[in-house]
Amino acid sequence: MNIPQLVERKFLFAQNQPITAPLYEIVIAQNGVFKRARRREMNAVLELSAFAVKIPELAVEEARVELAEKIPALIFAEILAHARNSTDATNFTENLYAVCRDDKSGGYCWKEISRNRSFGSTIARDDDTAYQNAVLEIHTHPPGCRAFSSQDDRDESGKFRLFGILVDIHSVQPAIRLRVGIYDSFWEIPVETIAEGQIENLTDLVKQEREMLAEICQSLSDETQNYLLAEEYRAAAVNLSYVENL
Repeated sequence: MNIPQLVERKFLFAQNQPITAPLYEIVIAQNGVFKRARRREMNAVLELSAFAVKIPELAVEEARVELAEKIPALIFAEILAHARNSTDATNFTENLYAVCRDDKSGGYCWKEISRNRSFGSTIARDDDTAYQNAVLEIHTHPPGCRAFSSQDDRDESGKFRLFGILVDIHSVQPAIRLRVGIYDSFWEIPVETIAEGQIENLTDLVKQEREMLAEICQSLSDETQNYLLAEEYRAAAVNLSYVENL
């Protein structure tokens, strides 16, 4: 019996070199080391390490997420509305949703998939086909908790899909944060990367933080900018506060 090689390791010789590994592949490119994966609904590439010295014999790769079809903005609006109605601000409990493709219609659909809910956690019904086939797994967070938690990292490990959190859902300006995960490696992305159309009344935290960091960097020296880029500085609020005082 031939056992397939689930994880592949290779060099990147062409920019259009296909992703062939059943699970994921580690690729050495001209400009760094990347983790790549594919499934029916999307391809994704995450940068694991950037090279200071390039390898000219190899092709250039870049981090990206490409969906065969983007998720309609209406899906996010419906999930937010359901989340608001499923709990109140004074007795908040988290909720969890799966967004997947509907094989009958060919479009996207969503489903609430929480088994247990509390103020700071929610557990999925992992026997639900919507959870098993999810393209996007998104859950609500308590007010003010605007980053993925260490528990989120553990719960979302071992999967290849999109992940999201909805924060401050009962406020006048609720927020969303998205990332892609490839088997324990994560990369935060703006909503526009995977959403079709404008999402109303949701602040995109990743986009907001990147814009703030870009604005701050304009006033910094080249040396400081190079340091931030080399260290892959995350544009979280605590880091933005530090950068502003450099």
